[in-house]
Amino acid sequence: MSKNNKNKKKKISDLKNGGILLEELIASFDGKTNPIRCFSSDQILKATDNFSESQVISSWGYFIWYRGVIEERPVSIKKWSCQNLSNFTEVYRDISVSSQMSGHKNTLKLIGCCLEFDLPALVCEYAEHGPLSKDGGISSGEVLPWKVRLKIAKEIATSVTYLHTAFPETIIHRNINPTNIFIDEHWTAKLSDFWFCVAIPEGELYVEDEVKGVIGFVDPDYYWTMKVTEKVDIYSFGVVMLVLLSGRAAVFNGPGETPMSLNDHVSEVMERNGFDEIVDKEIWNGLGGGDDLVLRRSQVEAFLRLALRFVRYKKEDPVSGMLEVAKELKLIEKFS
Repeated sequence: MSKNNKNKKKKISDLKNGGILLEELIASFDGKTNPIRCFSSDQILKATDNFSESQVISSWGYFIWYRGVIEERPVSIKKWSCQNLSNFTEVYRDISVSSQMSGHKNTLKLIGCCLEFDLPALVCEYAEHGPLSKDGGISSGEVLPWKVRLKIAKEIATSVTYLHTAFPETIIHRNINPTNIFIDEHWTAKLSDFWFCVAIPEGELYVEDEVKGVIGFVDPDYYWTMKVTEKVDIYSFGVVMLVLLSGRAAVFNGPGETPMSLNDHVSEVMERNGFDEIVDKEIWNGLGGGDDLVLRRSQVEAFLRLALRFVRYKKEDPVSGMLEVAKELKLIEKFS
């Protein structure tokens, strides 16, 4: 048998076994603990108008998010691409962790899935404003007020804290970035895309695994050691905070259209005390001056200091874990 045929046979086997595992996962919830519904391919195709481009919410190479309506309920449907995936088990991991996280209000709730395609399609709750863009904005182009940006950071910190602490093993997301954060009609933030998740065995401080994540959000220590710890998510989350604060992508075009890391840019500006260069000017909109401006500036400065701790700007005052992160952000929000 040729190598290509062996690989093809293995992929078919992986898909079959994954499907069986997924069916067992769905059955095990027995409609009580965390029910996952099975939808037919006809329902999915009808909801998305045969995966029409007009129904696309966002597309990131490995998968495409579509909007649709099933049983008069608006939904978000995630369709995977077989061509770009090297490991099909990541799809099943996404479903498994999503199902466990769906009880948390700041997670994009998994409603069910369809097993009739080459890879399972996920059916999730619909989030009116879709995922954030790379620079932390929304698809309509509407400028996010400071209070909404702060709320997003606080709520995603809460969701990641739950991921790290709610289960017997600490689960690390490894792919926290703005495009995995959905915003609903009430401006509530929802964490999604759990396919890179890895669990740290109970009693262990880390697990070794190949590097996963998006350029600009990957913890340098993880990149060089391949050791996955809570710090991997804390670092990525710190970069998300810098994106929300600056209105810039984690990698953006600097002088002469040269790609520049936001983290490096912020570090460089901080060395010359250029606080105002970092902050998106839209953050100061709608202020009447006086006490309002003083309060806003205090919040923004505290937010920046916290983000710099998470990305280990000075390698001082390390953060103990995501629980501390969430608590600190709640304190900043209370300033108002």
